Parts: sequence; C-alpha cells; structure tokens
Amino acid sequence: MKFTYRSGQRPLDGYTLKRGVGHGGFGEVYFGVSDGGKEVALKLLRAHSDVELRGVANCLNLKHPNLVHVYDLKTDDRGDSWLVMEYVLGETMSQVISRHPNGLPLNLCKEWFVNLARAVGFLHDHGVVHRDLKPANIFVENGTLKVGDYGLCKALGASARQQTRTVGTVHYMAPEISTGNYNKQIDVYACGVILYEMLTGIVPFEGESDGEILMKHLTANPDLSKVPEAFRAVVAKGLDKNPVLRFATMTEFARAVEAVPVLPSAIPLNNPFPPIPAAATAPTATLPPAPLPVATPLPVAAPAPPPVRAKPVSVYEAARDTLTDVTGAAVKAPLFAAVALVPYALLSQTTDWLALGKIFAVTAALSWAVIAGTAGATADVPDGWGRRMRLGGLGLLVGLLAFWLDGWELPRAASPDTPAVERYVFGKVELDPDAAKVGWHYLCYFGAVLAAGKWWRATARDRAERFSVLPLLGASMWGLVLCFLWPWQSGGVWAGGVIPLVIATLSVQFASPWVPPAPVAARRNKLRLA
Repeated sequence: MKFTYRSGQRPLDGYTLKRGVGHGGFGEVYFGVSDGGKEVALKLLRAHSDVELRGVANCLNLKHPNLVHVYDLKTDDRGDSWLVMEYVLGETMSQVISRHPNGLPLNLCKEWFVNLARAVGFLHDHGVVHRDLKPANIFVENGTLKVGDYGLCKALGASARQQTRTVGTVHYMAPEISTGNYNKQIDVYACGVILYEMLTGIVPFEGESDGEILMKHLTANPDLSKVPEAFRAVVAKGLDKNPVLRFATMTEFARAVEAVPVLPSAIPLNNPFPPIPAAATAPTATLPPAPLPVATPLPVAAPAPPPVRAKPVSVYEAARDTLTDVTGAAVKAPLFAAVALVPYALLSQTTDWLALGKIFAVTAALSWAVIAGTAGATADVPDGWGRRMRLGGLGLLVGLLAFWLDGWELPRAASPDTPAVERYVFGKVELDPDAAKVGWHYLCYFGAVLAAGKWWRATARDRAERFSVLPLLGASMWGLVLCFLWPWQSGGVWAGGVIPLVIATLSVQFASPWVPPAPVAARRNKLRLA
C-alpha cells in the first residue's frame, strides 16, 4: 500500500511519523511519536466535510475503557486534518475471527459482545453514532476490547439522520441506510452482524458486488441455521430489517446476549481461551432481592487469554533459509549490476569495454561482499563491531581484486635473494614498493567503505521497502568521504570507487528477498455513493 508520508517526516507539528499502518475509507493511519515520547496513532483525514469534523470533535472528550481514546484534532500547514488517537498495541477482532472459521467460543462471544455493547452504548448516550462498526475496527489489547476508528462518527442530530451519501462497509450496513437514515439503530444492526460473524465465522450476506450485498440486506433473511440455537432469537432481533423491531438500545441487546445460557459442553474442545466462571454469568440464588429496581451491572471482562506461542525455528532451518536467501541474491545481483551499467555507459559515453568490464567486476564483488556480510541480519538489528569487521574484511578482498584488475601484480612469496627493500609483511612477501602503496590504498578504501555503512538495511528481509534511495545516498557519501584513501595514480575515485558502490547498493536491494509488511487488518468492500 502507498502512503502519502514516509518514516521520519513531520507533517504535523509536534509529531514524528514512524510508519504507515493502514488505509481507511476516510484516510491513512500512521504510527507516530510525539516530541515528548508518547506513542500515538495519527489519522490523516481525507474527503471529509465540516459536518464530519464536528462529529469527530464530539469524541475528543469521551473516555471509556472500551473505546480507543481520541486525544486531539489538528490541522497541518497544508490544511489537512489529523486525528491524534491512542495507539493500541494488539490485534483486531477480524484477525481473531479469521483463525476461527467456525466461530469463536460461545463464552468468549458473550464476553466480547458485552464489552462492544458497553462502548457503543456509551457513544449513543453521548449523542454519537459510529456508522462504521466492524471487526476490523475493534481491537483486542491484553484481553481488553476497544472500539476504534472514529473517522465516520457523527452527532445524532438533524444532519446525522438524513445524509446525502452512503458510507461504511457494505457487509455491516443496515437496510435503512439506503434511504439516508443514520440513527443509532444502524449501529445496533451492525452489532447484530458482528455477533453473527463471531458465532459462525462468516457474515450473514455475501455477494459478487456491493450492490448485490446491499440488496440482500434489504430483501433476504439471514441463514440462522448456522447460528447456535440458543442465540438464534437474539441474532434475529438484532438483524431485523425494521429498525423499530430491533433492540431499542445496546444495553437491551447486551442483556439479551447475557441471558443466553452457555453450558461448558457447548464450548469447543480446542478453545484456546479460559471459560468465564459461572459466578460471572449467572446470578446467585441466595442473594436477597433488591428493594428498588436497579440496572443489572455488566460483567467484568475475564483475564486475558494466554498467548499462543509459535513453534520455534531450529538452528538448522534458520541456517538453511539464510543460505537459500544468500545464494539467490548472489545469483541475481550481477544481473542487476549489468543492467544498471547500461545507463551509466550511455550517460558517460564510455566506449572502452575493458573499463566497463572492470567496473562490472568490482560491482559484482561489492554486491557479493554486502550480501555475504549481512546474511541473516534484520532491518532493526543492533549495530555491532562483529558485523562491521566481517564487512570490512570482505572489503579488503574487494580491494585486492580491484588492485589486480588495475593491472598490478599480486604479492608473491619472497625468494631468498629478493632485496630487502622489496620485501613486505615481515619479509615473507615480495612486492614492488610502488605497487605496495597502490595496493594498500585499494584495500583501505574498500575495507573502510564496507565497514562504515549500515549495509544490512538494504538487504534485510523485513526492510520497509524493497528499494529505497537512502542506501544509495549513504554509499555515495562514504565513497566520497573516504576518497583520501583512493590510489590517485590509478584513476578517478568516481568511476573506480563511487560508481561501483552505488550500482552495488542498487543491485543488492533488488536481488535480496523482501517480505512486504503485513496489513493491519483484512479489508472488506467499501461503498461510497455520491
């Protein structure tokens, strides 16, 4: 997915964006950090009106344990509106349901629906209708359910009851939305759809197009045979096409769900969540009746379920995967380098094939050195001297290759009659003094360049993007900063050192495997009618 802003940018004063986390019908959501260090979610609102912004503003001072807190509504220098919200570190209900295609455990359905009803009922009590309730907008953090995405919220006033356009997600749209009616009953209907999906693992109406799904909401009856028998009457009333016949309030809806008996035998055997104690779901018979009618309190949420641990990867499997990645990248990198040399040859109008061949050989060697030296590293791996020393050592080998390609003879074992002035490295190697000076410059240049840069950020599987300009700029910078090490009598540093570095950085990015970041939640069809 393509985001307007990139990591590190500050489009909104006081906040730094770290990464994009999702797209919605009305904007983009970013994870960011305030100047004071507070982690927040920043939503860039798109295609909004003043009425909608006033609706969002109504949520700024709402505080509820089952609602994602909305901190502020700000405007940037470009006139765009940003919603500053609580950053929820957890997964969505949609992700949980996707792991249970036959429906969630019944006791968990009751618990989560009660928390959902609390949050939505709180919005209704404060004159706000959500308008886009769906599992993808409901988050679970440490066992606590939170309703989010206030991008479509509006006040329950005259402007909220009659709309000129349809918004929301078609799978959860109440039939009366087609006539422009937007009162709290559309949230009751959406919660009925969510309850159906929690119990069965699917939505009540599917179709090939948005129009077909909307027509089923208007005319077709949901298939209640897939719903557990004890819940059928409750779900049927929540999904009634006549809003007058639905539950009048979310509190009434929640109490109806609470009253459904759930026996331990009705809970699936593979249920990964702990059951709710009987004391939390059934009244105690020994308590005396209250002298006055009181509202039945909603139960406290059960403890967070234990995390599901993934099967550990063996050392052998990890080494095998790393070797596969390195081998594949090493094969593809020279191909990309050859392609990248074509525009260089055209721009520089170079017709010397021998010179181009030398540049290609050095570029391929640099690519292999970077791939081998960063094998298995991740984008956020801590910096370490061990990795830099490994890259620097491989850089020395690249420098030795460049020295030989420049026409110099490689060092050889010294014979007993070799003059002492031509003996180097403790008198065991024979090398011409002039060649030795050039050779040391080559080794120091490429060794220092590879040791200085953070090359693993260009080859890591989990890097933010397959290709980024930043590694190219970093390669150019180090190539020019360390140009004082270049053997000037052997040619220009630009063609001999910087160009191979830049092309190698370009090649390893395209050759190294890349896994795109997973989307925050699965998205369903959206409908927006002008």
